Amino acid sequence: MIEAALSAVRTEAILVFWALLLLLLNAASKGRAHESAFRLTLVGLLVALAVTIASWEFTTEAMFDGAVMVRLDKFALAFHFIILVGALLSLVSSWEYLRDRKLLWRVSEYCVLILLACSGAMFLVSATDLVIVFLAVDTFSLALYVLTGYASDQPYPIEGAIKYLLLGAMASAFLVYGIAFVYGASGTTNLLELGRTVPTQPVLLSTGLGLLIVGLAFKIALVPFHQWAPDVYDGALTPLTAFMTTAPKIAAIAALFRVMEAGFSIPPIKPHWTLPLSVLAVLTMTVGNLAALPQRNVKRMLAYSSIAHAGYMVMAVLALDEAGMTALVFYGLAYTLMTIGAFIATQLVEKENGAPALLDELAGLAHNNPALGWSMVVFMAGLTGIPFTAGFWAKFITFKAALEAGYLWLVIVAVLNSVVSAFYYLRVAMLMFAQPPTPETRTVAPWRLASLMMLVCAFAVLALGFMPTNLWKMGEMVALAP
Repeated sequence: MIEAALSAVRTEAILVFWALLLLLLNAASKGRAHESAFRLTLVGLLVALAVTIASWEFTTEAMFDGAVMVRLDKFALAFHFIILVGALLSLVSSWEYLRDRKLLWRVSEYCVLILLACSGAMFLVSATDLVIVFLAVDTFSLALYVLTGYASDQPYPIEGAIKYLLLGAMASAFLVYGIAFVYGASGTTNLLELGRTVPTQPVLLSTGLGLLIVGLAFKIALVPFHQWAPDVYDGALTPLTAFMTTAPKIAAIAALFRVMEAGFSIPPIKPHWTLPLSVLAVLTMTVGNLAALPQRNVKRMLAYSSIAHAGYMVMAVLALDEAGMTALVFYGLAYTLMTIGAFIATQLVEKENGAPALLDELAGLAHNNPALGWSMVVFMAGLTGIPFTAGFWAKFITFKAALEAGYLWLVIVAVLNSVVSAFYYLRVAMLMFAQPPTPETRTVAPWRLASLMMLVCAFAVLALGFMPTNLWKMGEMVALAP
């Protein structure tokens, strides 16, 4: 039993082991082994990624008292892969950023917290018990609270960290109360057992489910539970924002899918949550896009963009079938590549003191740096959903899944929102190419690693746009796996 349990969480165990190893290295070097700690972290993430890929045909479960607590299946492995890819891209692009801003003095703690946040997010997508869901959410949340305030000598990160901590604690309270109500109504917190029983107290169970949705909605930043997100994403260091808007968000949406599919898809309960979740999806994509339109701060614009995309991904959760699962996997990877790439491009033009780039300061930037300009065009086009990018296929598959599930009205709203989003996404490309450079135009930081990661993201977005078949098939394999 112990061997099976360890086998089900082996990737997470690798990350936790690596985090402990980094702490020992930091203690032995008295905090001076900056480059060694960074390289060791990259090795740990690559090892975890290799183990994840090697485990694709391997399915196992961790059980306690006869109940499945953690399930390592293709669904979990697909999102483990996405989380690790996002962490690697964000971490590699952060080295030069931290070095030039003289923030390497605590890089070991930075790396440890990234590893712990990844392990918590990976536990979350594998969890089949609400208690494990709560523990996983708090694991990555606690790491992110500290990471948000990493640059403690600057006001905005501290302000964002405090706001994140307070509202995150409220979200955790909603989760705890929701779990308590569900247990009181059914006598179990196990999702698989919930899915096999007919509720005797549907009102109490629905109340608990509502509280669970609110708790997860905080973590996903669904409107109206998004108030923390713009300030936190804008205040945190840009490489951290790239990580926070992708890996934890994708993990929370995947967990929402598993919770609904495994525990609350039975006919007496399903109608109680589909309409409220549909309303949350509409509010999220609409408010996110409308709030992004007037933004002049590029980083804050991308923060609202990430909120809007959470609304699109919730459509795959509402489909709650094989097509929805395929769409969620495809959208998760495409969104991760596009969003991290856009944030890397943004950090390359930030001021030395970390002040964010403004739209007017991007005028004519592509004339001086074509690689950054064209990469940004790819990311903006992908996030809009323009053909021949990964973003187009992600939206196409998601909208198709929602349409087949009977959500025609929701698809119409999503298409209209995609049209609205084109105004602020393509405005960035127009400023870079259609205008000549001005005295205010930013210079691009000579960071080779960050530039390389940006180009990798741009190439991947285009490759998935022109050749989406393999990823589509992988999503279908996830959906069809027992």
